Amino acid sequence: MAGRYDKCLLLALVAVLHCLVIPPVHCTQHRTAAASERPNDLRCYVCESMDPLYGHSCVHAPTTLKFEKRCRDDARICMTKRFSYTTSTENATSEPRLFSMERNCTAKCEPGCIIIGERTKLYACTECCESNLCNTGNGGAGTDGGRGWGAVMPYAVPLLLPLLLH
Repeated sequence: MAGRYDKCLLLALVAVLHCLVIPPVHCTQHRTAAASERPNDLRCYVCESMDPLYGHSCVHAPTTLKFEKRCRDDARICMTKRFSYTTSTENATSEPRLFSMERNCTAKCEPGCIIIGERTKLYACTECCESNLCNTGNGGAGTDGGRGWGAVMPYAVPLLLPLLLH
């Protein structure tokens, strides 16, 4: 029963993080006419690990030609987004396990990790890059359990700032 509860909790956490990480449709960004006219020649790998046919390749071999796509409109950033999780008991914490991965073109991208949960921790990590076919990474701090600087800085800066200003 506990295993089923953990899976339900994990799915709920993924749904919440998905809403937090992906910007709402009504968000807009002002662009000048000159910026709008600039052609978008960026190419990114576009795939999802949940794809029943190509999901494994999306995670392990993203440089496959079938994933190369030309970005459209104002999507001028390549990104890799990784959702992974760990489970903990009183004695140990599991290695991060991949839940899903997405590679895509995007207009906005914020690199780093969001980590939520106690016994079951969910990591939503994002890598961003702006050159052709650059989104071949693993999605950021997801492989080190979210302990990279991208995950630490939001908490470290408020703690260190008073010391630096004093």
